[in-house]
Amino acid sequence: MNSILKSSVMAFALMFTSLGAFAGVQVGVSSDNYFRGHNISDGVGYHVFASHNLDNGLWGGVKLMSMDGDADHFMASMIGYDYNLSDKIEIGVGYADYSYQGGDLDGWNEMMMSVSYDGLGSFRYRKGLDDAGDMWSFSTGLLKFVDLSYGDWDDGGSYFQVSKSWDMLGGSVKVGYIDHEDNDDDFADKLTDFDNFFVGYSYNF
Repeated sequence: MNSILKSSVMAFALMFTSLGAFAGVQVGVSSDNYFRGHNISDGVGYHVFASHNLDNGLWGGVKLMSMDGDADHFMASMIGYDYNLSDKIEIGVGYADYSYQGGDLDGWNEMMMSVSYDGLGSFRYRKGLDDAGDMWSFSTGLLKFVDLSYGDWDDGGSYFQVSKSWDMLGGSVKVGYIDHEDNDDDFADKLTDFDNFFVGYSYNF
């Protein structure tokens, strides 16, 4: 499957050189780096995300997140295609490769599918390849004041997140609360445990 990703990324790069596209880079720092409800930095973490979006719906991106413990960094490489069914409905398909840098942990690959409805939210399904677990998630800003998301991953359990973002100093600040099924504390303890809260700042170039 790695050869498929490499071939896809090369083809994407060739198309990018010949078609009009938007390229973006985001850098950020957070009190904790979370991936699917799991704290992978165990303290202050940073991330870098580079993406390219072609005018015809094709896109690609690479995200690097700092880790603490079994590896130095976690990297997600993705390529996909989005299509607007209407002014409000968008569907997407893609392929993702996840890997760890600076450690002995094994990575995995997924096929990605998504459906988004403007004003309501988005549903995402990830089909794990080569014995990797499946994952699905739903996120919505329907409450207007906060964003809500819930996910369930065969290889990592379920999680719930509530967050709020706003613009500041040319970038974006995000604060949130996240709860994973592995957290056995009662509700009152969860709300008073600062480990369940995070704050981060990101800037787009």
